[in-house]
Amino acid sequence: MMNKTSHARRAGRGRWDSIVMNDEQNHIVPTLDHVIGQAASIAVIRTAINSYFYERSKVGDQQAFPHTLFTGPSGTGKTLLSETIARELCVNLHSELSQNLKSPEHIHGLLMMLEPGDCLFLDEIHELRHQVTLYRAVEEGKLFLGKRHVVKLPPFCLIGATTHEFNLHRSMIQRFAIHVRLRHYTDDEMFQLLRQRAKRIGWLIEDDAVRMIAKRSRGVARLGVRMLEGSKRTASAASTDNITPAHVERMFQESQIDSLGLDPVEQHYLHILRDVDGPVRLNVIATHLGLPRKTVEVLEEDFIRLGLVTKSDKGRMLTPKGIEHLAGSSE
Repeated sequence: MMNKTSHARRAGRGRWDSIVMNDEQNHIVPTLDHVIGQAASIAVIRTAINSYFYERSKVGDQQAFPHTLFTGPSGTGKTLLSETIARELCVNLHSELSQNLKSPEHIHGLLMMLEPGDCLFLDEIHELRHQVTLYRAVEEGKLFLGKRHVVKLPPFCLIGATTHEFNLHRSMIQRFAIHVRLRHYTDDEMFQLLRQRAKRIGWLIEDDAVRMIAKRSRGVARLGVRMLEGSKRTASAASTDNITPAHVERMFQESQIDSLGLDPVEQHYLHILRDVDGPVRLNVIATHLGLPRKTVEVLEEDFIRLGLVTKSDKGRMLTPKGIEHLAGSSE
């Protein structure tokens, strides 16, 4: 990657080398070449970056990377890729959780902090309350403060990330020049990702132990990393630095994680459906679990993807696969 765009990065070469060296020491993925999985999405981003540097070499620094929207399930690398883009571009990345921007003034303040070429990353952008304020700034490059006061913004790149793209205004979606849809990781990709993570941190782990974690990660990197960290704690508690399959299995047992990687709350959800004759409504499930409806709906996304549960207007029911899984877990 660095060789392909070296002609355009000469001015920032010292900073680029420093970023890569520091990130290697801090166990952070520094470039797109180090990102595992999401091959189609990486290809789109790499093409956009190479195009950006080529065009910038002709007109100078007075432009920003195209506005980019990442959509897809939780834990599939939206934040990672946003941070990696900023590193590839050698620019500042300003990150904010969209629900924290509760007024137009909050958005104005954030935008006025930007320097030319900066990236602004808004996580869960579908929760942004004042999307109109943002997309006017994106479209016109200006802030309208009152009837007469107009502030011209420097060129910047807006990077949005969302798990619910259809909650975004259509006008907001249309402001993004690049739309990247991410998917869940395969077991093989999870194996490579977790092994890379352990290696960069300096943890010793046997390949069979990594495969055990990858298999129960359900294609979600965040879940796999959590299990990896739990396995490391189990190994450390046994006064060893080497993580073995035995440590991983003990971690599963102590955390009560089943063969599909479901935790006790998720298993309880399935037991509620098993113990009721017929469909069960969402509010009933939420009451039994003691969780908000929205939290339960997040859990259900994986159940449906894994083929364990079906949803209808009447409620939720176990599929034959879900019944089989519970029967196997109880043996």
